[in-house]
Amino acid sequence: MGAFDDLSRASEDLIFAALDYAVENAGISPGGFTPFVFSDGAAGRGLTRYVSGDGSNLREGQDAARAALRTVDAGVTCVALAWDGYYTHQGERSEAVFVEGYELGQEHGLLLAQRYTRESGAVRPVGNPALIGRPAPLVHQSPGGPTPEA
Repeated sequence: MGAFDDLSRASEDLIFAALDYAVENAGISPGGFTPFVFSDGAAGRGLTRYVSGDGSNLREGQDAARAALRTVDAGVTCVALAWDGYYTHQGERSEAVFVEGYELGQEHGLLLAQRYTRESGAVRPVGNPALIGRPAPLVHQSPGGPTPEA
């Protein structure tokens, strides 16, 4: 059984779209990009960026995104949180983007990392995305169900 077997095709597409967009954003600033969330549902696809305080602490933005994902609108079927950071693979630390994706109603999500290098000002992915975790969902809501209380 594969990591994506429990996901709908639409959710899988959203998670990989977030991963691609995260790699693109990594090329904009060597200091990291503002964490963002892609969402998909009855209203279509959405993008929200999360800044906290003066915006200089990207971890605070990631924490703000996690808090916001506990109260998604009814009709949302999938969310994907993306941020920039570092990943150690086989003892080698490298820059990487991370995407934490959740299809609402599933027992777990997916945490993916895509390593990358910077060459001549361009960001180049290294290898394939790696599944590094299957976290518990941030939102416990079935599709079309009521919005959870904060």
